[in-house]
Amino acid sequence: MAPLLLPEVHTHPSPRLTLLPHLLPLLPYGLPLVRRLQFHFQSPHAHVLCTIAPNTPPPHSRTTTQEPPTPFAALYLDRSRAPETECWLFSTLELPAALQPASPPQSETHALPHLLALLSHISTLPLPASYPTTQSSSLLLLGSVHRSVLQALVGAPIPPHAGRKVISGPSAQAGSTHSGNTADGTSRADRVHGEWRGSSATRGGCVRGHTVPYRKYLFRPATIARTTAEDRAGDGVLEGLGLEWTTVREGEFELVASRTEIPRSGRTMRLLGSVGLRRKAGVRRNGGHEGGEDGQLVAWAFLGPDGSLTSLHVEPECRGKGLGKLVTRRLFGLLAQRGETSGFGDVRVGEEWCHSDVAADNAGSIGVARGLGGEEGWECFWGWVDLGEVGRRVVSDEGW
Repeated sequence: MAPLLLPEVHTHPSPRLTLLPHLLPLLPYGLPLVRRLQFHFQSPHAHVLCTIAPNTPPPHSRTTTQEPPTPFAALYLDRSRAPETECWLFSTLELPAALQPASPPQSETHALPHLLALLSHISTLPLPASYPTTQSSSLLLLGSVHRSVLQALVGAPIPPHAGRKVISGPSAQAGSTHSGNTADGTSRADRVHGEWRGSSATRGGCVRGHTVPYRKYLFRPATIARTTAEDRAGDGVLEGLGLEWTTVREGEFELVASRTEIPRSGRTMRLLGSVGLRRKAGVRRNGGHEGGEDGQLVAWAFLGPDGSLTSLHVEPECRGKGLGKLVTRRLFGLLAQRGETSGFGDVRVGEEWCHSDVAADNAGSIGVARGLGGEEGWECFWGWVDLGEVGRRVVSDEGW
């Protein structure tokens, strides 16, 4: 079998000008990558790659009655983020049947070369000096990957319940966990897991571990506008509970990290927009008084660098009062207002889609998503890709 023919890979130095016009008409598909490109902080180590050239004229708009896009793939890469998510990508393989061209079919056969071209190009890029010495540079952590894309890279169907809930930071030996302790003192090796998947003998898969599927909940711009108006009605509820709006302070990052299985560094949280609730000064609780300005933080959430609802949490003693919905509504309102506090200042009117990734066993977050009008979209995963295996396969005669 002849080596796979790959499309040319192009660097986009100004992706908001040259790549977003190709992605925005496809919303909500590609939403994680769109928001990652719009995020206020762009690392000097970041690369934006696409199989569309920067000088390619963008479509004015696309609907189901217009010509669907030809196959392409794009990604945002920042390896200085390791051991957290290093890469977000989009492929036209994710598009629903209504947006697929009738001939030729938008299938793995046509879309996979675009994915492989981007992934094989990553190995040619320099690693940042800060890259963890405990982590193999040939393993890349992808975030919020659409099921169709991950299956194409695995080379076989993914069973419905395969994988573990959390993976992060593989060490030099694939399938192991990132060393060290979490903020609450427990061993990260006890809490961070991934399922090993070897290459398929017949398809040549290059995925070395992935999470369980997460359901992508989507919140339409009209829904966001409505919940922003409803946010004001929640102020009366908070007054009765003696709570006030706040943001998460840097001194509270350790608390946030201790309440979640998902590794999140203070370096990352410092960059994210957040909303929190804390007790007001002088409010009685358990026979005592809370401090004023430094009152106890009882609920919080962040907008992740891909615009997703992240680290939503309500302390046990405050659950059952609807605080999760209030915090989420307030947080999404930041994006709708397109202010600096959200971290996404250039979101245009009508494009204020929000999203959250929810595990099937997280009943609380599912209830929040549905209660706020969230619609079930697609399944996504976090997964490790073996860049060495990608490179070996694309230049060999084994094919895919």
